[in-house]
Parts: sequence; C-alpha cells; structure tokens
Amino acid sequence: MPRTATETFIIFQHAWGTGHLTRASAIADAFSSDSHVTMFAGGRPIKGYSAPSGVDFVQLPAIGRSIANELPVPADSEYSLAEIERQRSDMLVAHYRRLKPRVIITEYFPFAPRRFGQTTLDALLTAIEKEQHRPILVCSLRANPIVRPDIDVDPASINAQLRKLFSCVLHHADPQFFPLTAFGSYMQMALSGVSFWQTGFVRRPVAKAAHDRPPTGILLTVGAGSRTGAKFLKRWIRAAKAGSPDLSPIHAVCGPLMNPDDRKSVHAEAAPNVTVHDWVSNMDELILSSRAVVCLGGYNTLIESLSLNKPVLAFPVKAFGDQVFQVSALRAQGMLLMGEESQSEQEITALMNQLPNFRAQHPIDCNGAERSVEIVSQLLGAQ
Repeated sequence: MPRTATETFIIFQHAWGTGHLTRASAIADAFSSDSHVTMFAGGRPIKGYSAPSGVDFVQLPAIGRSIANELPVPADSEYSLAEIERQRSDMLVAHYRRLKPRVIITEYFPFAPRRFGQTTLDALLTAIEKEQHRPILVCSLRANPIVRPDIDVDPASINAQLRKLFSCVLHHADPQFFPLTAFGSYMQMALSGVSFWQTGFVRRPVAKAAHDRPPTGILLTVGAGSRTGAKFLKRWIRAAKAGSPDLSPIHAVCGPLMNPDDRKSVHAEAAPNVTVHDWVSNMDELILSSRAVVCLGGYNTLIESLSLNKPVLAFPVKAFGDQVFQVSALRAQGMLLMGEESQSEQEITALMNQLPNFRAQHPIDCNGAERSVEIVSQLLGAQ
C-alpha cells in the first residue's frame, strides 16, 4: 500500500494471553484493504505470530501485569517501569510525527488505562490535542470490557476523555447477545453522550481446513496457555478419556505462553487417542476438523468456535470477571454448555458426552472488523 493511502495506527496491549493481539490483527487486516496500517504491540512477543500481509508491526518495549495486583511490570527487568514507559512513549510520538496518521485506534484505552502502564499514551494524546486538524481517535472494546472500579478510573473521567479527544467507541459485540444495557451503570456513565457503535464480533479471517474429511473427536484448548490452563487441560483430558467414543480422537493445545514445566505435565497425559500440541499455527483447521470444542471463557476461542458452528463447552475462570459474564450470557441464549471450575472429572465427562449432539440456537455476527472499517470511513468522509 503506497504511503499516499490513509495512515492508520492500532495501539494495543496484551499481557496474559493473545486475545488483544488476535483482535487487533483482524482489525488491521480489514483496514489494510484501503489504508496503510501500523500496529504497535505493548506485550511480550508471541512465538509464531506474524502480522497481516502489508501491515507494519512495531514491537514496543514490553510490559506485562503482575498477577498479584495487576500493576504493570517491565518484561525486561534491566529497566524500570518508568524507563520502559518513556521508551514506549518516545516511539509512539516519533512514529506519529513522522507518519501523521489520520486514524488512531486504541484498544481498550481510556478504559483500564493501567493496562498500558501509567504514562505510555500521555505524550501522544497531548500531541494529538495540540493539532489543528486532529486525527480520528477511536476506542476499540471487546464484547465485555473488564471494569474494576476499585482499581480503574472512575466513569466520569473516562467519559470526559472520550468526549474531549475520541471520535467514537467501537464495541465488538453482536447486540443480540451483549446489548449495551447489559453492562450496568459504570459503562452507561462512561459512555453517556459518546458516539457508540456495536460492530458485531471480531474474529480473524477464517483459514479453511485443507481436507474434506468429516470432523471427528474433540478439541481441548486454553488459549495462550497458563498454569491455570494446564490444570484445566489435564482434567479435561482425563474426563474425555472416560467419555463416549464420540469424543475420540482428543486434541489438546497448550498455547504459546504456557511455561515448559506445565507443558511437560500436559504432555504426560498423551495416549494413543490423545494428541497434545504445544501450539498450532492454524487453529481454525483444528476447530473445523473436530466435532466439538472445550475451552475457557475468553473472547476469541468462543467466537471462533461458534462462528464455525461447533458445539462448545466453556469453563469461565472466575478470576476474570468478563469470562463469567460472557459465558453466562451465551449459555442463557442457548449458544453453549457451561462448566464450573469446581466440577469433578465425572461431572465434566457427563457434560462432554452431551457436546456432540448440542446445537447453538442462533447464528452470530462476526463482521466486526469489516464494519469497523465502514464506520471509520464514514467519519473520515464527514471531516
């Protein structure tokens, strides 16, 4: 794409998983059809990841989040958080001044600003505010933004910043499942008087399976992978082994962020009818080749599996409030089966045995990335 095309920045932060990276990549891919896109990633590099074709990818000095208190922490202990943030800020402002983007998409910001650190975006927002002709600034939200009023900013502050600098908020959800009214007073206050659009869900472009064999068995996956994910996978594998023959063969995916010791413990559960993958480059192919999917409650795997018409059994992790909200809402509308962290292996086996014959009650709208392009194009045309 020549540099005369509209320049679009997408700035995002991933910490414990790859969901933000995957959604940002899908949105970047959609915008790249008529824009030059630069992605700025604030989390640790992910093994096997490559940016969409024609999209520039800038790895910012990485930060993660402390599990204990969710405060930002440097990925490289050689630097202090203040030094890392200064480096990140300088890189963003330098790219902004050099490329002069007409569109800037911040994923999740100004909601939960600490996910980006304390000051990463401050200098960039100050530079934008001083411009006579400001770029279009867009806040991009997943279906259920995690909002913890005890640690995040108050909704009045979010609302003031959205009104002052942002052109709109894009909420990547199908409103038949997640209408704005379902999110309570905090979100209502934060979005009062703000241009707000529900786009439909965002998923990566579908990568079709390379074979035409009928689907068989069950897929067990825990997203990017974690110690919690490893514990779930081992219980799921044992439960599936004890289940119906329809559950075989069993494929289990650890994910790119699972540590070696946990991955080794999952591999110990392998058997003639159980294949354990460290990670797979084409998850769609594995989903399509399976009869059903067992997963946690995160956005991406749920949406991708449902979009491919697969029966889903989801186990939301209570530590992540968005997962319980998300899975409960989908179960209430007949879209999936829901498990509990405390269930025994026998109870999990019983749920798995129901999966092959389960059918979701409604289709889902997964055109969120394309619809985001349409909305931003309308905003550009109105300038």
